[in-house]
Amino acid sequence: MHKRASGFTLVELILVIVILGIVGLGIAGFVRSATSAYLDMTEREALLRDGSFFVERLTRELSDAVPNSVRLTGNASAHCLEFVPINWNTYYLDIPLVDESGATVDLIEMSNDLQGQVYVPDANDVAIVYPLRAEHVYGVPNPDNADDIRMRPILSCDDDDNDCSTATDADSIVQLSLGDGFFTDSPSKRIYIADQAISYCVRSNAVYRHVSNISGAQSLYTSGGVLMAENINNILSADPSISPGDQDPFRIFDSSLRRNAYTQLRFILSREDEQISFIKEVHTPNVP
Repeated sequence: MHKRASGFTLVELILVIVILGIVGLGIAGFVRSATSAYLDMTEREALLRDGSFFVERLTRELSDAVPNSVRLTGNASAHCLEFVPINWNTYYLDIPLVDESGATVDLIEMSNDLQGQVYVPDANDVAIVYPLRAEHVYGVPNPDNADDIRMRPILSCDDDDNDCSTATDADSIVQLSLGDGFFTDSPSKRIYIADQAISYCVRSNAVYRHVSNISGAQSLYTSGGVLMAENINNILSADPSISPGDQDPFRIFDSSLRRNAYTQLRFILSREDEQISFIKEVHTPNVP
């Protein structure tokens, strides 16, 4: 007597292989889909995090700028937004005008209670009074009125003990010696002191931050600076100050009867197949 041998037939083996292949393809597709969704979410979160940090940094700096100091230049390869941050600001009692003798400002003593700092002028400090246009902040001569200057260099600062580095003035009034008088005074008696200009430039799909002295001519930076953001995908117009494009990263809107001037920021960040747009309007709360 012989016992009959048992096993799988060739057809059964082929059916099993086919079924395992179908199941494997289904599992692989599910894993691939889940992995792709995770990678997309990671890319989106990275873009959102980087863009939010950069836009918030720029917004804070713009909000603390000298009124009407924002100006724009650029071409199809680079756009630069420039503004002058406020170092100190206070109220004055009296300022010299261009048609008066002397060039001394009487103002309220400036100190920073949180940090214990007292104002001491340096070689680059300028005083700005009642700026209505960017030209007033940067000292650009008015072709229609050569006397219309509202920014003057600060030469020295004196108080009762001839030392502005200490808050020891008896009446809390100090005197600034300037290069010359101002064209006009401020209705609110405000005076701003600054010493540098900040530029944010978009070029080569990135944003760079530049620091420079306050100058009448605006610079269009094509190299250098501190990298602030990458993966910028805006299409730049040829002349943003005259004919801005729909994707220009910076736009300046002048004041009207119903609102103050403001700067519109628009950045398109993209990486792989992910794209995020940031649009924000920044108002400068300071008044001339």
